[in-house]
This record gives sequence, structure tokens and C-alpha cells, in this order.
Amino acid sequence: MISAAVDTFYLTDEQLHTSPSRKDGINEATETTLRIYGCDLIQESGILLRLPQHVMATGQVLFHRFYCKTSFVRFNVKRIAAACIWLASRQGENPRRARDMINVFQRMECRRENLTLDHLDASLMKKLPELKMDLIRCEGHILKGLAFSCHVEIPHKLMVSYILVLGTNPKLMQEAWNLANDSLRSTLCVRLKAKVVACGVVYAAARRVHVPLPENPPWWEAFEVEKNGIDEVCRVVAHLYSLPKAKYLHVCKEDGSFTTVSLVTTVVHDSKAKETLF
Repeated sequence: MISAAVDTFYLTDEQLHTSPSRKDGINEATETTLRIYGCDLIQESGILLRLPQHVMATGQVLFHRFYCKTSFVRFNVKRIAAACIWLASRQGENPRRARDMINVFQRMECRRENLTLDHLDASLMKKLPELKMDLIRCEGHILKGLAFSCHVEIPHKLMVSYILVLGTNPKLMQEAWNLANDSLRSTLCVRLKAKVVACGVVYAAARRVHVPLPENPPWWEAFEVEKNGIDEVCRVVAHLYSLPKAKYLHVCKEDGSFTTVSLVTTVVHDSKAKETLF
């Protein structure tokens, strides 16, 4: 059973600096690139699968949490990204079939790695059962790694509420929404509470679109958020925009390709129970 308990998954900077990936010899820049790459896959696949934003956001938070518990060396970023969005789609009551999920990730891989769609020929369909089993395997590792605690509070709803309280401005709303989406590519979601990130993106958006907000007293105090948290959100988001587009880096022992199959799968005994997912 998946827990819907209060969102309490937050780590210190020290815990992030000593993550399982770092202990396996992956440096900060590589870990950051892989986190962004995985989140990009989740966002893009969610759009292609016509999933609502809250599902994509949930998948990205689960992705970050999982790699706070285990290493990029042990689990391939592509496979975990697929499992995270698949899990989030069902948790958010917008389920997608495993077949559709795999098909989308195959096509994204072809496009990102400049492969022709010939790689998706009929012979690959014979390997679809293996890919499905691997998707289930990865989902199981995610659930086990997170102790089946998958409740996620994302900043979007809070951000919208705060802007409505402060006075509706369409430009401010859209800019803050975009920043909230981009913030999920960073580890802010596992370091700061959603209300802090929400206030941070509203603050940054107001500066970007030149919309004045009350500062005497400071508007963020009404939402019980401190200025240093807002400053950290602004700093991290600004740093994200300074980085080049994230590319796939092969650091995992397993082959994570969706266009070639080389898997270490586990046996799933209750196949009938899983037929409806396919």
C-alpha cells in the first residue's frame, strides 16, 4: 500500500553532498546533469502522454527522492525516469499503459540520440515483454527505496493561491508557473518545503515581469516563509538557467537504452494481476 502521509522528505545540504552517487565516485556536476536529464525526460514524456502538470511534477519529485536514497551507478536514469512518471500517472489517477510509456521513451531516445525510427522495427516489439517487466522492476525499487511513502506536495497550487491573494496578474501567474516547473529540475523539492519554493518563484517572477508586490510588511511573512529561503530558490533557479542542456551520461552498470534491450529482470509471478496495466 502506498502511503499518503504528510510530506516529510527533506534533506540537509550535507546529506545531499554525501549522497549514494557521490559515495560511488560521481562528482557534483555529473549528478546534477543526470538529475536534470531525468527530469527533462519526465517532463517531455508527460507532455507526449498528455498528462497534467501535477503528474509530471510528482514524477520529478519521486525521481529526486529516489536518487537521494540510491546511486545513479546502480540504477539507470532513463529506466527510473520512465518508472517515476508511470507511477505518478497512476498515483494521480491518470494511468497510462506500460506499452504507451515504453513507446514514448523509445521515440524520445531516437530523437535525442539522432537515431532513425528504423530502430523501432517489428523485431523490437518481441522484446516488449522484457521492457514491461523491467518497468515493473524499477517501480518496485522506487517504492521499496521510498518505503512506499509517495505523498508529494508540489509548489504549483500554493503558488497560484498566493498570487490570487496578492492580486491576480496573468503575466505574473504564467511566469511563476514556468519557474515552478523549472525548479523541479533541481533538488529544491527535497531541500525546502513547497511553500518556500512557491514564494521563491513568485518573488523571482515578480522581478522578471516587473510587478511590484508589498514589502512593508513583506508579503512572504503572511505565508510564514523567511527571506533566506526565497533567496535560495532564486539562486538555484538562476543557476539552472546558466547550465547547458543536459545530455545523457552513461555511469550505470546496466544498459538503460529503450532501443536495445539488455536487462537484468526479476520474475513476476502474478502476471494476470498485471495484465490490465499493459
